[in-house]
Amino acid sequence: MANITLKELAKMLELSVSSVSKALNDSHEISIETKRKVQELAAAHNYRPNMFGKSLKTGRTNTVAIIIPYLSNPFQAQILEGAHQAAYSNNYKLIFMQSREDADKEIELLQSLINQNIDGILISPSAKSSVEFLRKVHQKVPIVLIDRIDFDLDTHKIGVDNERGAFDATQHLINMGRKNILVLNGKDLGVTQKRTAGHKNALMANQIDFIRQNVIEVDYQLPRQDLVKSLRDMLQAKLLLMNGPIGILGNTDILTLSVLGILSELGIRVPEEVAVIGFSNTEAADSLNPALSTVVQPALQMGKMGIEKLVELIECKNRHQTSMTTTTLDPVIVLRKSTTVLPASF
Repeated sequence: MANITLKELAKMLELSVSSVSKALNDSHEISIETKRKVQELAAAHNYRPNMFGKSLKTGRTNTVAIIIPYLSNPFQAQILEGAHQAAYSNNYKLIFMQSREDADKEIELLQSLINQNIDGILISPSAKSSVEFLRKVHQKVPIVLIDRIDFDLDTHKIGVDNERGAFDATQHLINMGRKNILVLNGKDLGVTQKRTAGHKNALMANQIDFIRQNVIEVDYQLPRQDLVKSLRDMLQAKLLLMNGPIGILGNTDILTLSVLGILSELGIRVPEEVAVIGFSNTEAADSLNPALSTVVQPALQMGKMGIEKLVELIECKNRHQTSMTTTTLDPVIVLRKSTTVLPASF
């Protein structure tokens, strides 16, 4: 069935095309009751605006973009899904790209988007992102930062409280009696410092010394197979030198998900010998063996909020005079069998 037109909506409501258009755009010139009637009828007939005509009038393409480090990462894939939902709801098309944590690649992607006359960009910057270049782009095209928000850019930022997530996860391991804790970090990732700081703070609060050698850093630029092998070799070497019981905090999706398989290969029982908890948004956490305790970030909400803030900047008349906000969302700890030692049966 063909989409209903604005003219057809106006005829059905016995209103002018101009009045219907204003009602759909929430104009103050139209009464609340009329807006309600117009919007309900538009929704009932699946009305979609003529974006080509709108772009001619506004000078915009009604296209936004999102740049994230890795499309395959469960957390970032959920950000992408939230961004897509919000873009669709606001009648914008969404282009998505991945930087693979490469600052030079990121600059290429940003330049490409400028050349395409993109209306706005939502970005989770790489760890070594050029703030100077981001500022130059932001002068031409509005940018909103998501997830990686510790950059000196005057714009809206939506992130998660990484320190709190790592603090709570570490505290849970300590409550289990795990004072010897290994931390798995992605080398040179933007979130590493905050999560390591949260871990340190939890140790300090419990009068436990922080041991720098207990932090394992894996090069995220390696192919997946090499990355897992590197993690396996370093983890095996560390565990041989430690006395149990031991805890492991994984500070990224890939490292958290890889560690259970590695421990199984090494013949180490989880959680009896080594308890595991980490940042991961995978929906498969319940299906792992054992089920994985995770720090879950509100990724879908972050993606939606990022696009909504971006649309605000695109559509406001004086965005350079807009008061920018930083929103920090709380992660949620989901405890499962990888950190639960069942009482012995008699």
